[in-house]
Amino acid sequence: MVLAAGLGAALSIAAVFPAVADQRTTADAVYTKAQAKKGEKLFKQNCLVCHDKKYFRPVLQVWNGQSVGIFYDMMAGSMPETNPGGMLDREYVDILAYIFSLSKYPVGEEKLDYRGGKLNEIVIFDP
Repeated sequence: MVLAAGLGAALSIAAVFPAVADQRTTADAVYTKAQAKKGEKLFKQNCLVCHDKKYFRPVLQVWNGQSVGIFYDMMAGSMPETNPGGMLDREYVDILAYIFSLSKYPVGEEKLDYRGGKLNEIVIFDP
């Protein structure tokens, strides 16, 4: 009886908090160095006036466990403050790659891709 109750509780927890190990996360090197470099230039032109480089580390900690796609949609829909949504999708994703580099997420060989819902397949993971 106790075993069944414990198993039921574990299954309930697993349903609410899916195993991050089964999903691709920001710890899985989801952007390239070149992409972050492009993002750095765009960040300086569009973001630095309001957000210093240290701003995003605590922000990403708050977003821990959330989809990169949701974060991207929020960012692209509300930034820059003077022209929300006014940049190209690839520019926003390059800035996101730069933000990941500032937060010390590992660099990989594949570009962070915004097309086809791919950002929704990656979870922000801050150990």
